[in-house]
Amino acid sequence: MLKKTYRLTKHGSFGFVYRKGENKASAAFSLFYVKSTSLKVGFSVSNKLGKATVRNKLKRRMRAVIQNLLPLPKYQIVIVARQPSAQLSFDEIQKEIVRLLSKAGLINEKKEAQ
Repeated sequence: MLKKTYRLTKHGSFGFVYRKGENKASAAFSLFYVKSTSLKVGFSVSNKLGKATVRNKLKRRMRAVIQNLLPLPKYQIVIVARQPSAQLSFDEIQKEIVRLLSKAGLINEKKEAQ
């Protein structure tokens, strides 16, 4: 479980990252990020992806990937799940998120292997 200190929870915080931040995207995920004084990560999964069990499972997997990658640089990050992400395995989700974070320059690609 991702510690509370790392969670982005407020609606206004999500809006700030969407408005002011940069973004990178793949077929399965979108990544929005903005420089900050501390690391905060939020996850967004639409009702269009499936019922609550599907959405919660996907959010748990996304949180686990971020937990494995800590420590990350001080950014506010929002990861938005897209339709194809609901069918991905944990390993595929991890590869996609690591690829997006490295594309954004937030981590090195080698960090996945650790």
